[in-house]
Amino acid sequence: MSENEIETSSQLQSADDLFAEHLQSRQINADRALAVVLALQWIFAVACAIWISPYTWIGSQNLVHIHVWSSLIGGGMLTVFPVFLAIYFPGQRMTRMIMALAQMQFSALLIHLMGGRIESHFHIFGSLAFLAFYKDPWVFLPAVSVVSLDHLIRSLFWPESVFGVLSPEPLRALEHAAWVIFETVFLILGVRQNRRSLWELAKLQSSLTQQRDLLEQRVRNRTSEIEQQRRILDTVLQRIPAAVFWRDNDGNFMGCNEMFSEFFGLKTPEDIIGKRMNDIIPPNDQTTNRLSSFCDSPDENVELVNIEETLHDFSGDCRIVLTGATSLHDHEGNCFGTLGSFLDITTLKNAESRAKSLANLIQESPNELYIFDSETYHLVEANTGFVRSLGLDPDNLSNVSPQDFIQDCSNQDLRQRISVAMSSPRGRCAFDTVHVRKDGTTFPVHVDIHRSTFEARPVFVAFCTDLSDSQAMERQLAQAQKLESMGQLAAGIAHEINTPMQCVSGNVEYLTMSYERIFQFTDGLFELLNSPSFSADTAGAQLDALAQKHKYNVLREQTPGAVEEASQAVMRVIEIVRAMKAMSHPGRQEMNETDLNMLIHQASIISRNRYKYVSELELDLSPDLPQIPAYGAELSQVFINLIVNAADAIAERKENEPELEGKITISTVENGETVEIRVKDNGTGMSEDVRSKVFNQFFTTKDVGKGTGMGLSLTYNIVSSKHNGTVRVESEPNVGSSFIVILPMDSHQSVADESDVNKSDTCRVPILN
Repeated sequence: MSENEIETSSQLQSADDLFAEHLQSRQINADRALAVVLALQWIFAVACAIWISPYTWIGSQNLVHIHVWSSLIGGGMLTVFPVFLAIYFPGQRMTRMIMALAQMQFSALLIHLMGGRIESHFHIFGSLAFLAFYKDPWVFLPAVSVVSLDHLIRSLFWPESVFGVLSPEPLRALEHAAWVIFETVFLILGVRQNRRSLWELAKLQSSLTQQRDLLEQRVRNRTSEIEQQRRILDTVLQRIPAAVFWRDNDGNFMGCNEMFSEFFGLKTPEDIIGKRMNDIIPPNDQTTNRLSSFCDSPDENVELVNIEETLHDFSGDCRIVLTGATSLHDHEGNCFGTLGSFLDITTLKNAESRAKSLANLIQESPNELYIFDSETYHLVEANTGFVRSLGLDPDNLSNVSPQDFIQDCSNQDLRQRISVAMSSPRGRCAFDTVHVRKDGTTFPVHVDIHRSTFEARPVFVAFCTDLSDSQAMERQLAQAQKLESMGQLAAGIAHEINTPMQCVSGNVEYLTMSYERIFQFTDGLFELLNSPSFSADTAGAQLDALAQKHKYNVLREQTPGAVEEASQAVMRVIEIVRAMKAMSHPGRQEMNETDLNMLIHQASIISRNRYKYVSELELDLSPDLPQIPAYGAELSQVFINLIVNAADAIAERKENEPELEGKITISTVENGETVEIRVKDNGTGMSEDVRSKVFNQFFTTKDVGKGTGMGLSLTYNIVSSKHNGTVRVESEPNVGSSFIVILPMDSHQSVADESDVNKSDTCRVPILN
C-alpha cells in the first residue's frame, strides 16, 4: 500500500469517527429534547382531559371521566420509561425506537382525548418531523407502523375516537396512513440529505484537522530540530576541550564557554560579557600574545591557526596553549567580531617530553626489546640492548626475523605458538628459549610477546630477559634446597644405612668364626688322613667324631643363610647410596630421557625414615609408563618434597588422632600426551586460604625450624617453568591432600643420552674356585 493510499485511508477513518461523533451528539440532544416534549405532552393530555370531559354521569351520580384516567395513567406510561432511557441511555438505537413509539402513541392519545377532531391529526405529522432530528431513517419504521396500525384497529372497533364519527368511510384509515407515508418519504429523503451533509462536514473537518495536525507536527519537528541543534551546539561549545570566546569589533567580550571562564577564574561564562582583554589577561601576556593582538584588530582575510603561545591562568601558573582565531561575519558579509580559541597543551607537551625520555630509556636499556611485523615477521625496530646482545647490524634489521636468532624455531613455529597463546584470555605469549648470537654462541632468555600497533601497522612486541644468571641462581637454590633436604633426612638415612650394616657386621663376625672352624675341621681332617692309626674300617667313625667336634653340620646349615643376609643388607645399602647420589646430583642443563617410576622409587627409599613411623607408603606405578624428557635430579627433588610434606601432614594429624592409620599413595598413569603423578595422603588437609598460598615462596604452616617454605615453591617452579607442566592441589581439612603433577611427554628441549647419574654402583666380589 502506497503512502497516499495510507493517508487517504487514515483520513476516511478519521471522517468516519467524526461523523459518528457528530451524529451521536445530535441523537443524544434529540433524546433529551423529546424527553422534555413527552413530559409536556403528558401535562397537556391531562389538561385536555380535565377541560373537555372531566366527569361522566350515571343518573344523578357523577364520576371522573375515563379520559382523565387514560390521560393520567396512559400518558404516564408513555412518558416515564422513555424519559428514563433518555437520561441513562442517551444516543442508543433502542432509546430512539422506544421514544418514536412513545411519541406516536401520544399522538393517538391526544387524538382520542380530542374526540378525533381533524386538527388533532396534525400532531402525527409534527411528531414525524420531530423524529427527523434523529437523522436515522429507521426510527420512522416503528412510528409509521404504530400510527397505521392504530388508525386501522380503531377505525374498525372505535371509529369515533379517531375520526369523531360513528361510521367513517371504509378507506379513510388507509387514506390517513397514505398521507403519513407520503410525509415520511420526504422526511427520509431529508434525513439522508442531512446525513450526507453531515458526512461531508466530517470529511472537511477531518481534512482540516489532519492538515492542522500535520502543520503542528511539522512545527514541533522543526522546533525540536532547532532546539536539538541549539543544544548540540551548546554542548559542543561547553564540552569541547578548548577555551572558546567571541568579541565584538570594539573589543568587548560577547560570550565564552565554561573552559575559558574556568581558565581565568570566572564564576560563570556570563561574567565575561562586557569585559575587555586587559581585564582578564596580564599585561605581559598582552604584549607578547598574538591572539590578543589579532582580536583587538581583526583582519578579515587572515586567520590564526595552531600558534603555540604562553598564557598565565588565574592562579598565575604558566600554561602552554595552542591558539587560533578568525573573524565573524553576518549574512551580508560584514565583520562584526572575532571568534577565538586556545587549547591547553601543557600536559601534552610534558607527556611528549616524558615519552621521549622513556623512549630513550627503552632504547638504551640493556634488556632486549624488538618489534616485528605481524604478517612478515621481519623486524621493524629493536633497542640497543637487543642489537648489542646478538651482535646485529642496526642498519640491517629489516632483513632479520625471529627464526634467525631463536634456536630451533622457525617463523612458522613461532606463528603457531603465538596464534595459540593470543587466543587465551591473557592475550600474551610467554616462553623460555635460547637466543643465538651472530658469532654462534647461545644464551637462555625468557620471551614475552604481546600484540600492539607501531606506526599504524599491527606488530608484535617482544620483551626478552637474559636468564643466564637467574638460571644459575635457580640451580644453586635448588641444589641448596636438595642439600637442605638431605641434611634434614641425614639422620634417617644414617639409620637406614646403619641397620643393614649392623646385619652385615653380625653376619661377618659369624662367617669369621665359621671359616676358623672350617679351617680347624680341614686341619683335623688332614691330620687324620696322615695318622698311622687311620684305617678304612674306622674312617667313618673318626670322620663323624671330627665333624661333631667342629660342628660341621651346623656350619653347613647356617653359613649360606648368613651369606644371603649379608648380601641383601649390602644391596640395601647400595640402593640407598644410589638414590642419594641421584638426589644430590646438581642436575644438567639439558633434558634426558627419564624413568619417572625409578625416580619415585628412589625418592621413597631416601625419605623412608620420615614416613615409616607415621604411615604406610603404597606405590601404584604404571608398568607401561614411558620415559619422558625431563631433568631427573630436579624431579627427584619434587617427589621427595611431596613425600616429606605428606608425612609431616600425617604426623601432625596423628598428634590429635593417635589411632589414625596414616597412608601415602603414589600413582603414575599415562593420559594421552601427558603423564600424571598423584601423591595422596590422609593428613591434616588444607583450608581454602592455605591452599591458595601453598606454592608461595617462604610460606609454611610448620613450626619454626621445621620448614623454610621453599619446598613446594621450588616444586612448582621445577614443574611449570622447567618442564612446561602443571601442579595443583586438592585438599579438604581433616581428610587429606592430593598433589597432582602433570608433565608433557614431548618437549622442545634437546634430549641427551643418560648421564652417569644413572650408572649402576657395583663392586666385584672374589670367588673362590
